[in-house]
Amino acid sequence: MVKYLVGRLATAIPTLLAVLFITFTLTYISPYDPVRQMLANAPVQNMDTDENIARVRHQYGLDRPFLVQFGDYVNKLLHGNMGISINGQRDVWKMISNTLPVSFQLAIAAAFFTALIGIPLGALAALKQNSTVDYLIVSTSLVFRSLPVYVLAPLMLVLLVLVLHVMKVPRGWHGIFAWQAILPVLLMLFGPLPIVIRQTRQGVLEVLAQDYVRTAKAKGLATRTIITRHVLRNAMIPVVTSFGFIVEGLIIATVFVDTIFAIPGYGSIAGAAFSSFDYPVIMGVTLVGSVLIIATNIIVDMIYPLLDPRVTLS
Repeated sequence: MVKYLVGRLATAIPTLLAVLFITFTLTYISPYDPVRQMLANAPVQNMDTDENIARVRHQYGLDRPFLVQFGDYVNKLLHGNMGISINGQRDVWKMISNTLPVSFQLAIAAAFFTALIGIPLGALAALKQNSTVDYLIVSTSLVFRSLPVYVLAPLMLVLLVLVLHVMKVPRGWHGIFAWQAILPVLLMLFGPLPIVIRQTRQGVLEVLAQDYVRTAKAKGLATRTIITRHVLRNAMIPVVTSFGFIVEGLIIATVFVDTIFAIPGYGSIAGAAFSSFDYPVIMGVTLVGSVLIIATNIIVDMIYPLLDPRVTLS
């Protein structure tokens, strides 16, 4: 296990370097000038002159060759320095570390309820294969899957706030257990929920066709016992695999959810950075997002032997 973990971490380093290189290249060749934006936002008027732009660009080393700038950025990262944001002149790492716990709570809650709802529904759809229940579960999940967050959010607001009057407009962050977090969590789980339902349904159908399940039925074991002890555990492997993609989807969803509901989370600074071309923050949120996805995939791989002892990590 330790050898496998060390190997995976070693292969993750080139992946992160590739992500950094591609992102840094895109910001470098972009026609948008961060120095001009920085001086335009300065409190002193008429700072964005050609002379001042050249002086600030030299001060920050932005007039050096591309590879030199990239090497300097990686060196600063190794020393824990993610740079300073263009808009607001704030430390990028402090921005991310202050907002990431909020989005982490939302993502954990969304993933928990996704598994809590999606796995039973997927198993039920498989047990009722080709029935009305099966068609209803699958078709409804596909409808939610086809609607992006920025479309579902206003629809849910109109339904719950204006039509049903079950809540006020949820704005801001008051903790994961506050009622304002209900709708953001609900919207975040709509995307991954169909994936879990589909993977669970397919996995259960494959396991139900195995000989040992037919043997268990022939022995007279109760259906509930067969499903809980024999079927679900083996059917969970493809579901666990899909959680790597679910985390990626949650990272993207939090950008829209944080913006729509004014939540001071990781997604809010990511959305603001991309909309204002704040390159240091773009580099920081891209790096952190990549680390989260890689870490999730490693955790998923380490869960496999717990579900199926025949799987070995090597």
